[in-house]
Amino acid sequence: MSMHTRVVAMAAAVLLGAGSLALAPAASAAPPKYHGIDGDRGTVTDDWQDEENLGVDDYAKSNATALWQTVLWADRAEWQDEDGDSHTFEKSQIDGEFGPETESATQWWQDNFGLSDNDGVVTEQTWRAAQVRLSGPAKGRTVTYNGAQKASFKRISDKYQVRLKGTGPFKNAYYDTLG
Repeated sequence: MSMHTRVVAMAAAVLLGAGSLALAPAASAAPPKYHGIDGDRGTVTDDWQDEENLGVDDYAKSNATALWQTVLWADRAEWQDEDGDSHTFEKSQIDGEFGPETESATQWWQDNFGLSDNDGVVTEQTWRAAQVRLSGPAKGRTVTYNGAQKASFKRISDKYQVRLKGTGPFKNAYYDTLG
């Protein structure tokens, strides 16, 4: 084999080796962080104070919104339709979609509890006001919202779960998942 052929062969081997290194899979990324409503170990006195905003522009379709809608249902919040008629927020409206009815009921809730933020967006102030009505967790990891009527959530491994329509299986209260 000539010197030229050996140099070309070695260069090709180096390039092929470098190419295979470049194609090697990257190290596994860390698992995605839980992006849902969570609590702290122990009692529920400070579970919701650091949650994300919810509204028509923030996590509008999510199980986290369903959790908030459960609060609205438990407090018998009222919403106004386009004609200005008032309606009570019903269990069937716990669908995880933050639309005009949920926004209106949230404004009612914020007004009813004397919050300065009463724009229909669930902010830190709104979460804190709702959090004081939580009790538990009880046996079976149940957390109760003590509104005009009681509503139950599950808190498993400090992660909240909610039921859509108020029935059926509990689902993790993720911000970016519906159903």
